Amino acid sequence: MEKKKARVGTPWHLWLVGVFFVFLNACGVYDYFMMLGHDSAYYRMNNHGEAVVAYFTDYPILFNVFWAVSISSGLIASILLLFRSRWAVSGALICFVSLICLDVLTFALRDRWHVFGPWSALFDIVILLMMLVLFLYSRKMAQRGVLK
Repeated sequence: MEKKKARVGTPWHLWLVGVFFVFLNACGVYDYFMMLGHDSAYYRMNNHGEAVVAYFTDYPILFNVFWAVSISSGLIASILLLFRSRWAVSGALICFVSLICLDVLTFALRDRWHVFGPWSALFDIVILLMMLVLFLYSRKMAQRGVLK
């Protein structure tokens, strides 16, 4: 006779974490399109000057790929988390790794610290750590059997 596995309920915090990260990553998608679309009103609203406009003019394709992969995989991972899919773990890991690559490249090769300033650099680090939290949380939920 085959034993059935007990169904693991969805903890309340999964919904909170999932919705929060969907919102956060949706903001990242919006930022991506506004920055690379050279939306001057968006630049002004965020107090970005000509140095930031120049920074995103002829933005290297490799950097763009890492940025696009990080924001898209982060959003997808967040949605998959809400659907209790085990693929949320892989999506969050892809997001985190691509974000590390992007940060290393932009800080080392594009002088991001001086173009955007220390507050933006701190914000980038916080976002990186938050994506690590998304990965670790998703992995923990998968280990507990919450994600299928």
